[in-house]
Amino acid sequence: MSEQQTLNRALSLGGASAISTGLAFAAINFLGMAQLLDYISGPMSWIAVLAGGLLILGVRAVFSELNGMYPTAAGIRLWMSQAMNDRLALIITLTYMTAIVLVIAADAFIIGEAIAYAFGNGHVIAIVYVAVLLVLATWMNLRGIKLAGVAEQIVTTIVVVVTMGVGVIAIFHHGEAPPGPVGDGSPIQALILGIFLYTAFEWVTTNAEEVVKPKIIPRAMLIAIIVLAVSQTVFTVAMGLTVDAAGRATAYPQLLVAQQVMGHTGMLVMLAVTALTAVNTFNGGFVTLSRFVYAVAREGKLPRALTRLNDRAVPVVPVWLLGISSLILAVVVAITGSWVMVVSLCAALEMMIYATAAFVVWRLRRKQADTERPFRLAGGRPVALAFMVVFGLLATISSVTVGKDTSAVPLALLAVLTGLVTLYVFTYVPRLERRDAEELAARRAARAAARAQRSSD
Repeated sequence: MSEQQTLNRALSLGGASAISTGLAFAAINFLGMAQLLDYISGPMSWIAVLAGGLLILGVRAVFSELNGMYPTAAGIRLWMSQAMNDRLALIITLTYMTAIVLVIAADAFIIGEAIAYAFGNGHVIAIVYVAVLLVLATWMNLRGIKLAGVAEQIVTTIVVVVTMGVGVIAIFHHGEAPPGPVGDGSPIQALILGIFLYTAFEWVTTNAEEVVKPKIIPRAMLIAIIVLAVSQTVFTVAMGLTVDAAGRATAYPQLLVAQQVMGHTGMLVMLAVTALTAVNTFNGGFVTLSRFVYAVAREGKLPRALTRLNDRAVPVVPVWLLGISSLILAVVVAITGSWVMVVSLCAALEMMIYATAAFVVWRLRRKQADTERPFRLAGGRPVALAFMVVFGLLATISSVTVGKDTSAVPLALLAVLTGLVTLYVFTYVPRLERRDAEELAARRAARAAARAQRSSD
Protein backbone atom coordinates (compact mmCIF):
# COMPACT_ATOMS: atom_id res chain seq x y z
CA MET A 1 0.00 0.00 0.00
CA SER A 2 1.32 3.43 -0.88
CA GLU A 3 1.93 5.66 2.12
CA GLN A 4 -0.06 8.41 0.39
CA GLN A 5 -3.29 6.40 0.36
CA THR A 6 -5.84 7.77 2.80
CA LEU A 7 -9.57 7.56 3.39
CA ASN A 8 -11.67 10.18 1.64
CA ARG A 9 -13.23 13.00 3.72
CA ALA A 10 -16.58 13.22 1.92
CA LEU A 11 -19.14 12.12 4.55
CA SER A 12 -21.69 14.80 5.47
CA LEU A 13 -23.78 15.16 8.65
CA GLY A 14 -26.75 13.63 6.81
CA GLY A 15 -24.73 10.64 5.67
CA ALA A 16 -23.16 10.09 9.09
CA SER A 17 -26.54 10.42 10.84
CA ALA A 18 -28.05 7.92 8.41
CA ILE A 19 -25.21 5.45 9.00
CA SER A 20 -25.60 5.75 12.78
CA THR A 21 -29.38 5.36 12.56
CA GLY A 22 -29.31 2.64 9.92
CA LEU A 23 -26.82 0.48 11.79
CA ALA A 24 -29.04 0.56 14.87
CA PHE A 25 -32.35 0.20 13.02
CA ALA A 26 -31.77 -3.33 11.78
CA ALA A 27 -34.32 -6.04 11.04
CA ILE A 28 -33.18 -7.77 14.23
CA ASN A 29 -34.64 -4.81 16.12
CA PHE A 30 -38.15 -6.08 15.34
CA LEU A 31 -37.22 -9.28 17.17
CA GLY A 32 -35.85 -7.18 20.01
CA MET A 33 -39.21 -5.38 20.23
CA ALA A 34 -41.02 -8.72 20.23
CA GLN A 35 -38.86 -10.04 23.06
CA LEU A 36 -39.28 -6.81 25.03
CA LEU A 37 -43.06 -7.35 24.92
CA ASP A 38 -42.56 -10.64 26.76
CA TYR A 39 -41.59 -8.58 29.81
CA ILE A 40 -43.86 -5.51 29.63
CA SER A 41 -47.33 -4.91 28.17
CA GLY A 42 -47.71 -3.14 24.85
CA PRO A 43 -49.29 0.11 26.11
CA MET A 44 -46.45 0.49 28.66
CA SER A 45 -43.58 -0.63 26.41
CA TRP A 46 -42.70 2.98 25.58
CA ILE A 47 -41.27 3.28 29.10
CA ALA A 48 -38.62 0.62 28.42
CA VAL A 49 -37.69 2.04 25.01
CA LEU A 50 -37.34 5.62 26.27
CA ALA A 51 -35.51 4.51 29.44
CA GLY A 52 -33.06 2.67 27.19
CA GLY A 53 -32.72 5.86 25.14
CA LEU A 54 -31.83 7.91 28.22
CA LEU A 55 -29.00 5.52 29.10
CA ILE A 56 -27.87 5.55 25.47
CA LEU A 57 -27.57 9.35 25.64
CA GLY A 58 -24.93 8.73 28.32
CA VAL A 59 -23.20 6.22 26.05
CA ARG A 60 -23.21 8.82 23.31
CA ALA A 61 -21.50 11.29 25.64
CA VAL A 62 -18.85 8.70 26.54
CA PHE A 63 -18.09 7.87 22.89
CA SER A 64 -18.15 11.56 21.92
CA GLU A 65 -15.46 12.37 24.49
CA LEU A 66 -13.25 9.49 23.39
CA ASN A 67 -13.81 10.10 19.68
CA GLY A 68 -12.89 13.76 20.18
CA MET A 69 -9.60 12.72 21.78
CA TYR A 70 -8.80 10.08 19.13
CA PRO A 71 -10.71 10.86 15.91
CA THR A 72 -9.43 7.95 13.82
CA ALA A 73 -10.95 4.89 12.17
CA ALA A 74 -9.28 2.71 14.82
CA GLY A 75 -10.29 5.06 17.63
CA ILE A 76 -12.03 2.36 19.67
CA ARG A 77 -8.86 0.29 19.83
CA LEU A 78 -6.61 3.30 20.24
CA TRP A 79 -8.35 4.84 23.23
CA MET A 80 -8.59 1.45 24.90
CA SER A 81 -4.86 0.91 24.47
CA GLN A 82 -4.23 4.23 26.25
CA ALA A 83 -6.15 3.03 29.32
CA MET A 84 -5.09 -0.61 29.52
CA ASN A 85 -2.62 -3.18 28.23
CA ASP A 86 -2.36 -3.01 24.43
CA ARG A 87 -2.89 -6.75 23.99
CA LEU A 88 -6.02 -6.67 26.15
CA ALA A 89 -7.34 -3.67 24.20
CA LEU A 90 -6.85 -5.56 20.94
CA ILE A 91 -8.61 -8.67 22.29
CA ILE A 92 -11.63 -6.63 23.39
CA THR A 93 -11.94 -4.70 20.14
CA LEU A 94 -11.55 -7.71 17.85
CA THR A 95 -14.14 -9.60 19.90
CA TYR A 96 -16.44 -6.58 19.72
CA MET A 97 -16.13 -6.58 15.94
CA THR A 98 -18.08 -9.82 15.81
CA ALA A 99 -21.21 -8.02 17.07
CA ILE A 100 -21.62 -6.18 13.77
CA VAL A 101 -21.05 -9.35 11.72
CA LEU A 102 -23.61 -11.18 13.87
CA VAL A 103 -26.18 -8.41 13.38
CA ILE A 104 -25.64 -8.47 9.61
CA ALA A 105 -25.96 -12.25 9.53
CA ALA A 106 -29.07 -12.28 11.73
CA ASP A 107 -30.63 -9.56 9.59
CA ALA A 108 -29.94 -11.59 6.47
CA PHE A 109 -31.69 -14.59 8.01
CA ILE A 110 -34.69 -12.51 9.18
CA ILE A 111 -35.14 -10.97 5.75
CA GLY A 112 -34.96 -14.38 4.14
CA GLU A 113 -37.60 -15.71 6.55
CA ALA A 114 -39.84 -12.69 5.88
CA ILE A 115 -39.60 -13.19 2.13
CA ALA A 116 -40.29 -16.91 2.51
CA TYR A 117 -43.41 -16.14 4.59
CA ALA A 118 -44.71 -13.49 2.18
CA PHE A 119 -44.29 -15.49 -1.02
CA GLY A 120 -44.36 -19.06 0.26
CA ASN A 121 -40.81 -19.68 -0.94
CA GLY A 122 -38.47 -22.19 0.60
CA HIS A 123 -35.34 -21.33 2.54
CA VAL A 124 -33.09 -21.92 -0.47
CA ILE A 125 -34.83 -19.20 -2.49
CA ALA A 126 -34.73 -16.91 0.55
CA ILE A 127 -30.95 -17.34 0.80
CA VAL A 128 -30.68 -16.37 -2.89
CA TYR A 129 -32.56 -13.13 -2.12
CA VAL A 130 -30.22 -12.45 0.78
CA ALA A 131 -27.15 -13.13 -1.37
CA VAL A 132 -28.39 -10.59 -3.93
CA LEU A 133 -28.82 -7.95 -1.21
CA LEU A 134 -25.34 -8.63 0.15
CA VAL A 135 -23.84 -8.32 -3.33
CA LEU A 136 -25.68 -5.00 -3.79
CA ALA A 137 -24.34 -3.67 -0.47
CA THR A 138 -20.82 -4.83 -1.38
CA TRP A 139 -21.02 -3.09 -4.76
CA MET A 140 -22.25 0.18 -3.22
CA ASN A 141 -19.44 0.15 -0.67
CA LEU A 142 -16.80 -0.46 -3.31
CA ARG A 143 -18.08 2.60 -5.19
CA GLY A 144 -16.94 4.88 -2.36
CA ILE A 145 -18.06 6.49 0.90
CA LYS A 146 -20.02 9.29 -0.79
CA LEU A 147 -22.35 6.91 -2.64
CA ALA A 148 -22.67 4.70 0.45
CA GLY A 149 -23.61 7.74 2.55
CA VAL A 150 -26.20 8.99 0.07
CA ALA A 151 -27.74 5.52 -0.24
CA GLU A 152 -27.89 5.26 3.55
CA GLN A 153 -29.72 8.62 3.80
CA ILE A 154 -32.37 7.65 1.25
CA VAL A 155 -32.98 4.16 2.58
CA THR A 156 -32.94 5.15 6.27
CA THR A 157 -35.49 7.90 5.63
CA ILE A 158 -37.84 5.49 3.88
CA VAL A 159 -37.46 2.84 6.59
CA VAL A 160 -38.11 5.27 9.46
CA VAL A 161 -41.04 7.08 7.84
CA VAL A 162 -42.87 3.95 6.65
CA THR A 163 -42.26 2.07 9.91
CA MET A 164 -43.68 4.98 11.89
CA GLY A 165 -46.62 5.26 9.48
CA VAL A 166 -47.53 1.60 9.88
CA GLY A 167 -47.06 1.90 13.64
CA VAL A 168 -49.37 4.91 13.94
CA ILE A 169 -52.06 3.18 11.86
CA ALA A 170 -51.79 0.10 14.08
CA ILE A 171 -52.05 2.15 17.28
CA PHE A 172 -55.22 3.93 16.17
CA HIS A 173 -56.91 1.11 14.22
CA HIS A 174 -56.03 -2.08 16.07
CA GLY A 175 -58.59 -4.64 17.17
CA GLU A 176 -58.70 -6.25 20.57
CA ALA A 177 -55.25 -6.07 22.12
CA PRO A 178 -53.62 -9.44 22.91
CA PRO A 179 -52.94 -10.28 26.57
CA GLY A 180 -49.81 -8.90 28.18
CA PRO A 181 -46.88 -10.98 29.41
CA VAL A 182 -47.62 -13.86 31.74
CA GLY A 183 -46.31 -13.33 35.28
CA ASP A 184 -44.82 -10.21 36.79
CA GLY A 185 -42.48 -9.46 33.90
CA SER A 186 -38.92 -8.27 34.37
CA PRO A 187 -38.08 -4.53 34.32
CA ILE A 188 -34.35 -5.29 33.98
CA GLN A 189 -34.82 -7.54 30.94
CA ALA A 190 -37.19 -4.99 29.41
CA LEU A 191 -34.55 -2.29 29.94
CA ILE A 192 -31.81 -4.43 28.37
CA LEU A 193 -33.95 -4.96 25.27
CA GLY A 194 -34.87 -1.27 25.26
CA ILE A 195 -31.16 -0.45 25.12
CA PHE A 196 -30.63 -3.15 22.48
CA LEU A 197 -32.89 -1.22 20.08
CA TYR A 198 -30.24 1.53 19.91
CA THR A 199 -27.09 -0.58 19.84
CA ALA A 200 -24.54 -0.17 17.04
CA PHE A 201 -25.33 3.55 16.67
CA GLU A 202 -21.82 4.24 18.03
CA TRP A 203 -20.07 2.43 15.17
CA VAL A 204 -20.24 5.63 13.14
CA THR A 205 -17.19 6.72 15.18
CA THR A 206 -15.11 4.48 12.90
CA ASN A 207 -15.89 6.96 10.09
CA ALA A 208 -14.02 9.73 11.95
CA GLU A 209 -11.47 9.99 9.12
CA GLU A 210 -14.16 10.32 6.45
CA VAL A 211 -16.49 13.00 7.85
CA VAL A 212 -16.09 16.50 6.45
CA LYS A 213 -15.66 17.93 9.98
CA PRO A 214 -14.83 16.02 13.21
CA LYS A 215 -17.76 17.59 15.14
CA ILE A 216 -20.15 15.78 12.80
CA ILE A 217 -19.74 12.46 14.67
CA PRO A 218 -21.28 13.55 18.04
CA ARG A 219 -24.07 15.38 16.24
CA ALA A 220 -24.82 12.38 14.05
CA MET A 221 -25.08 10.09 17.07
CA LEU A 222 -27.49 12.50 18.81
CA ILE A 223 -29.72 12.73 15.74
CA ALA A 224 -29.71 8.93 15.45
CA ILE A 225 -30.77 8.45 19.07
CA ILE A 226 -33.68 10.90 18.72
CA VAL A 227 -34.90 9.27 15.49
CA LEU A 228 -34.58 5.78 16.96
CA ALA A 229 -36.37 6.75 20.17
CA VAL A 230 -39.42 8.11 18.36
CA SER A 231 -39.74 5.51 15.60
CA GLN A 232 -39.08 2.43 17.71
CA THR A 233 -41.29 3.57 20.57
CA VAL A 234 -44.19 3.91 18.12
CA PHE A 235 -43.67 0.52 16.52
CA THR A 236 -43.07 -1.34 19.79
CA VAL A 237 -46.36 -0.06 21.19
CA ALA A 238 -48.07 -0.95 17.90
CA MET A 239 -46.69 -4.49 18.02
CA GLY A 240 -47.88 -4.94 21.58
CA LEU A 241 -51.41 -3.87 20.59
CA THR A 242 -51.71 -6.13 17.53
CA VAL A 243 -49.58 -9.30 17.71
CA ASP A 244 -49.94 -12.06 20.31
CA ALA A 245 -47.15 -14.10 21.89
CA ALA A 246 -47.21 -16.75 19.14
CA GLY A 247 -46.80 -14.12 16.43
CA ARG A 248 -44.01 -12.41 18.33
CA ALA A 249 -42.13 -15.71 18.49
CA THR A 250 -41.76 -15.77 14.68
CA ALA A 251 -38.84 -14.26 12.78
CA TYR A 252 -41.13 -11.69 11.13
CA PRO A 253 -43.46 -10.08 13.74
CA GLN A 254 -43.28 -6.75 11.90
CA LEU A 255 -45.08 -8.31 8.91
CA LEU A 256 -47.84 -9.55 11.19
CA VAL A 257 -48.36 -6.04 12.61
CA ALA A 258 -48.93 -4.59 9.14
CA GLN A 259 -51.00 -7.59 8.02
CA GLN A 260 -53.25 -7.26 11.07
CA VAL A 261 -54.22 -3.64 10.38
CA MET A 262 -53.66 -3.20 6.62
CA GLY A 263 -54.18 -6.67 5.16
CA HIS A 264 -52.00 -8.29 2.52
CA THR A 265 -50.98 -4.94 1.02
CA GLY A 266 -49.73 -3.73 4.38
CA MET A 267 -47.78 -6.93 4.84
CA LEU A 268 -46.04 -6.40 1.48
CA VAL A 269 -45.25 -2.79 2.41
CA MET A 270 -43.63 -3.95 5.63
CA LEU A 271 -41.77 -6.66 3.73
CA ALA A 272 -40.29 -3.94 1.52
CA VAL A 273 -39.26 -2.00 4.64
CA THR A 274 -37.65 -5.13 6.08
CA ALA A 275 -35.71 -5.65 2.86
CA LEU A 276 -34.58 -2.01 2.97
CA THR A 277 -33.30 -2.43 6.53
CA ALA A 278 -30.95 -4.96 4.99
CA VAL A 279 -29.50 -2.27 2.74
CA ASN A 280 -29.14 -0.10 5.86
CA THR A 281 -27.49 -2.77 7.98
CA PHE A 282 -25.36 -4.36 5.27
CA ASN A 283 -24.27 -1.03 3.80
CA GLY A 284 -23.71 0.72 7.13
CA GLY A 285 -22.04 -2.33 8.64
CA PHE A 286 -19.67 -2.68 5.72
CA VAL A 287 -18.86 1.06 5.78
CA THR A 288 -17.98 1.13 9.47
CA LEU A 289 -16.46 -2.27 10.10
CA SER A 290 -14.34 -2.31 6.94
CA ARG A 291 -12.77 1.03 7.99
CA PHE A 292 -12.08 -0.32 11.44
CA VAL A 293 -10.43 -3.45 10.01
CA TYR A 294 -8.43 -1.27 7.61
CA ALA A 295 -7.22 0.98 10.45
CA VAL A 296 -6.22 -1.92 12.72
CA ALA A 297 -4.36 -3.57 9.82
CA ARG A 298 -2.68 -0.22 9.10
CA GLU A 299 -1.27 -0.40 12.63
CA GLY A 300 0.17 -3.83 11.88
CA LYS A 301 -2.25 -5.83 14.05
CA LEU A 302 -4.00 -7.54 11.11
CA PRO A 303 -2.59 -8.82 7.79
CA ARG A 304 -1.34 -6.05 5.50
CA ALA A 305 -3.58 -7.18 2.62
CA LEU A 306 -6.48 -5.63 4.55
CA THR A 307 -5.01 -2.14 4.05
CA ARG A 308 -5.30 -2.09 0.25
CA LEU A 309 -7.56 0.71 -1.00
CA ASN A 310 -9.16 0.88 -4.43
CA ASP A 311 -9.19 4.03 -6.57
CA ARG A 312 -12.22 5.29 -4.58
CA ALA A 313 -10.36 5.01 -1.24
CA VAL A 314 -12.33 1.93 -0.14
CA PRO A 315 -10.68 -0.98 1.76
CA VAL A 316 -11.41 -3.68 -0.82
CA VAL A 317 -10.49 -6.90 1.00
CA PRO A 318 -12.37 -6.10 4.25
CA VAL A 319 -15.55 -5.30 2.31
CA TRP A 320 -15.45 -8.61 0.42
CA LEU A 321 -14.61 -10.58 3.56
CA LEU A 322 -17.55 -9.01 5.40
CA GLY A 323 -19.95 -9.85 2.58
CA ILE A 324 -18.84 -13.48 2.36
CA SER A 325 -18.71 -14.08 6.13
CA SER A 326 -22.14 -12.49 6.62
CA LEU A 327 -23.70 -14.81 4.06
CA ILE A 328 -22.09 -17.87 5.66
CA LEU A 329 -23.27 -16.88 9.14
CA ALA A 330 -26.77 -16.16 7.82
CA VAL A 331 -26.96 -19.73 6.55
CA VAL A 332 -25.75 -20.99 9.96
CA VAL A 333 -28.44 -18.95 11.75
CA ALA A 334 -31.05 -20.30 9.33
CA ILE A 335 -30.00 -23.92 9.89
CA THR A 336 -29.81 -23.61 13.68
CA GLY A 337 -32.79 -21.25 14.13
CA SER A 338 -30.76 -19.39 16.74
CA TRP A 339 -31.91 -15.82 16.16
CA VAL A 340 -33.10 -15.36 19.75
CA MET A 341 -29.67 -16.38 21.03
CA VAL A 342 -28.05 -13.91 18.59
CA VAL A 343 -30.06 -11.08 20.17
CA SER A 344 -28.70 -12.03 23.61
CA LEU A 345 -25.12 -12.39 22.38
CA CYS A 346 -25.18 -9.05 20.53
CA ALA A 347 -26.72 -7.35 23.56
CA ALA A 348 -23.99 -8.79 25.81
CA LEU A 349 -21.23 -7.63 23.43
CA GLU A 350 -22.67 -4.13 23.19
CA MET A 351 -23.18 -3.76 26.97
CA MET A 352 -19.61 -5.00 27.43
CA ILE A 353 -18.16 -2.33 25.15
CA TYR A 354 -20.28 0.39 26.77
CA ALA A 355 -18.94 -0.60 30.20
CA THR A 356 -15.41 -0.67 28.77
CA ALA A 357 -15.79 2.77 27.18
CA ALA A 358 -16.99 4.19 30.50
CA PHE A 359 -13.97 2.64 32.23
CA VAL A 360 -11.66 4.25 29.67
CA VAL A 361 -13.18 7.69 30.29
CA TRP A 362 -12.81 7.14 34.04
CA ARG A 363 -9.17 6.10 33.62
CA LEU A 364 -8.11 8.73 31.08
CA ARG A 365 -9.69 11.59 33.01
CA ARG A 366 -6.86 11.02 35.51
CA LYS A 367 -4.13 9.55 33.31
CA GLN A 368 -4.48 12.15 30.53
CA ALA A 369 -6.05 15.01 32.45
CA ASP A 370 -4.38 17.68 30.28
CA THR A 371 -5.34 16.17 26.91
CA GLU A 372 -7.70 18.37 24.89
CA ARG A 373 -11.30 17.11 24.92
CA PRO A 374 -13.57 18.82 22.37
CA PHE A 375 -16.50 17.02 24.02
CA ARG A 376 -16.67 16.15 27.74
CA LEU A 377 -18.93 13.74 29.63
CA ALA A 378 -20.92 15.76 32.17
CA GLY A 379 -20.19 14.63 35.73
CA GLY A 380 -16.71 13.35 34.92
CA ARG A 381 -15.24 10.31 36.66
CA PRO A 382 -18.15 9.57 39.07
CA VAL A 383 -20.65 9.41 36.20
CA ALA A 384 -18.26 7.30 34.11
CA LEU A 385 -17.86 4.90 37.03
CA ALA A 386 -21.64 4.64 37.42
CA PHE A 387 -22.04 3.81 33.71
CA MET A 388 -19.27 1.20 33.99
CA VAL A 389 -21.07 -0.57 36.84
CA VAL A 390 -24.54 -0.39 35.27
CA PHE A 391 -23.51 -1.67 31.85
CA GLY A 392 -21.24 -4.29 33.38
CA LEU A 393 -24.20 -5.74 35.26
CA LEU A 394 -26.43 -5.56 32.16
CA ALA A 395 -23.75 -7.34 30.10
CA THR A 396 -23.60 -10.13 32.67
CA ILE A 397 -27.38 -10.57 32.69
CA SER A 398 -27.54 -10.56 28.87
CA SER A 399 -24.85 -13.22 28.61
CA VAL A 400 -26.84 -15.75 30.65
CA THR A 401 -30.31 -15.14 29.20
CA VAL A 402 -31.93 -16.36 25.98
CA GLY A 403 -35.47 -15.06 25.57
CA LYS A 404 -37.24 -15.68 28.89
CA ASP A 405 -34.95 -18.60 29.79
CA THR A 406 -31.74 -18.61 31.78
CA SER A 407 -29.03 -20.07 29.56
CA ALA A 408 -25.24 -20.00 29.55
CA VAL A 409 -25.05 -20.44 25.76
CA PRO A 410 -24.39 -16.74 24.98
CA LEU A 411 -21.72 -16.66 27.70
CA ALA A 412 -20.14 -19.85 26.34
CA LEU A 413 -20.09 -18.47 22.79
CA LEU A 414 -18.63 -15.21 24.05
CA ALA A 415 -15.92 -17.19 25.85
CA VAL A 416 -15.14 -19.15 22.66
CA LEU A 417 -14.95 -15.96 20.56
CA THR A 418 -12.70 -14.31 23.13
CA GLY A 419 -10.52 -17.41 23.31
CA LEU A 420 -10.02 -17.53 19.54
CA VAL A 421 -9.20 -13.82 19.41
CA THR A 422 -6.78 -14.20 22.33
CA LEU A 423 -5.05 -17.05 20.52
CA TYR A 424 -4.67 -14.85 17.44
CA VAL A 425 -3.37 -11.88 19.44
CA PHE A 426 -0.72 -13.86 21.28
CA THR A 427 0.42 -16.08 18.43
CA TYR A 428 0.00 -14.29 15.09
CA VAL A 429 0.18 -10.58 16.01
CA PRO A 430 3.79 -10.93 17.31
CA ARG A 431 4.75 -12.34 13.90
CA LEU A 432 3.22 -9.30 12.18
CA GLU A 433 5.06 -7.01 14.57
CA ARG A 434 8.39 -8.77 13.98
CA ARG A 435 7.91 -8.56 10.22
CA ASP A 436 7.14 -4.85 10.40
CA ALA A 437 10.16 -4.26 12.65
CA GLU A 438 12.43 -6.15 10.22
CA GLU A 439 11.10 -4.23 7.22
CA LEU A 440 11.52 -0.93 9.05
CA ALA A 441 15.09 -1.86 9.97
CA ALA A 442 15.77 -2.83 6.34
CA ARG A 443 14.40 0.50 5.08
CA ARG A 444 16.53 2.43 7.58
CA ALA A 445 19.61 0.44 6.58
CA ALA A 446 18.89 1.13 2.91
CA ARG A 447 18.52 4.85 3.57
CA ALA A 448 21.75 4.90 5.60
CA ALA A 449 23.58 3.08 2.81
CA ALA A 450 22.22 5.54 0.25
CA ARG A 451 23.40 8.49 2.35
CA ALA A 452 26.82 6.90 2.75
CA GLN A 453 27.03 6.34 -0.99
CA ARG A 454 26.16 9.98 -1.71
CA SER A 455 28.76 11.15 0.83
CA SER A 456 31.50 9.03 -0.78
CA ASP A 457 30.61 10.37 -4.21
